[in-house]
Amino acid sequence: MHRLHRVVLLTAISLATTLSLLAEPALAAPRTSASPRSTYTVVAGDYLSGIALKLNVSLHQLLTANHLRVDSVIIPGQQLVAPTRGGGTTKAQNAPVSSSSGSDARYTVVSGDYLTGIADRLGVSTRALLTANHLSLNSVIFPGMKLVVPVGGTLPSATAAPAPKATAAPKAPAGSAATTYTVVAGDSLSGIAQSFSVSLTSLLATNQLSSSSLIYPGMTLRMPKGAKKPSTAPLSAPKPATSTPSLKYVVIAGDSLSGIAQKLGVTLPSVLAANSLTTSSTIIPGMELVVPAGGHLPVAAGSTAGDSALSHDVRTVLAYARAQIGKAYKFNTAGPDTFDCSGLVLAAYATIGTTLPHYSGAQISFGTTVDWTTEAIHAGDLVFYESAPGSGIVNHVGIATSATTWVQAPRTGDVVREGRFGTTRIIGVRRLIGA
Repeated sequence: MHRLHRVVLLTAISLATTLSLLAEPALAAPRTSASPRSTYTVVAGDYLSGIALKLNVSLHQLLTANHLRVDSVIIPGQQLVAPTRGGGTTKAQNAPVSSSSGSDARYTVVSGDYLTGIADRLGVSTRALLTANHLSLNSVIFPGMKLVVPVGGTLPSATAAPAPKATAAPKAPAGSAATTYTVVAGDSLSGIAQSFSVSLTSLLATNQLSSSSLIYPGMTLRMPKGAKKPSTAPLSAPKPATSTPSLKYVVIAGDSLSGIAQKLGVTLPSVLAANSLTTSSTIIPGMELVVPAGGHLPVAAGSTAGDSALSHDVRTVLAYARAQIGKAYKFNTAGPDTFDCSGLVLAAYATIGTTLPHYSGAQISFGTTVDWTTEAIHAGDLVFYESAPGSGIVNHVGIATSATTWVQAPRTGDVVREGRFGTTRIIGVRRLIGA
């Protein structure tokens, strides 16, 4: 009997030892997995897609790890979680793109590309391009990024793909021939066409643009056949010598040169002379015209009869902003005599008791987001521009006065004015009134 007890006791001890040995690795396992997460500190000039490239991870991984969106505001000193490389996130992100599209063709983004321009080049609608790639108009794209070509689209021909290299052509003067032109500050499509002795229609067709397309300094335009190179850079001519920043009138739909002269309180010949135009010159909505000496901007530029239907707060904001038209731009000012873009917004909204920071990159976090691709922009909404198409960096803001126009303080040397806004650089729209 004693021997039986001893056998049972030894068996129990052996079993307990075995169980403890098996249990130890399971208990120790969590300790080895608890490693500190790496972080990245945001510095001045950073943007989300650029940080993702630095960390060698996808933008989707970076956004997911930090619970951010593409239009989230980041500030210097902010700590971001750095996702681990080689995880399953990237594969999961890429899989739906190829499976949802019926095309195997891919377009590689190059410097200067933007989504609406890529859609034009591929011969598809912007909506189709966004859907095929699970993007929105606010999505950030960057050079080297691969985009799925939607069904029905075609990749640009081999001759069109290397077009950016053609920018070197103007450096080798070829007599009177001109092949490309690089846009500079103050340019307009009609002015460029006139300088190169081509029609506005042919310039637009050659570059797949419309009369409302936005052009920006550094952008390269192809010249139609028959274009003649100006001998003395006439594109600078429309800037007459003035001691102070000249007033600019922004052409609106329905304008004519004689009607504009009447609005400005000057003669038609003086308008033509100040802008190097003739009576047969084409003007288009959004085009800027110099106001001749002695002229003045219309008191209620851009106002419409429909303003009476707006809420009291919207009318108050717009009335203040429009009252500043013609005042000079000056960086980091918010009135009463000069304004920068965010300063004008700050001062206008202060009239209804809304306090905003004096920085467009921070103002974009106020109010509610407006999906301007599916719903109309309302008067009073804030429209934000990025520094260049696809950069993801907020650098300008204006106050919408309608679905297509705004009041803004554009840049140094310019004045507060009202006119049409382009859409290629819109990075976000926010609604602070009636949200």
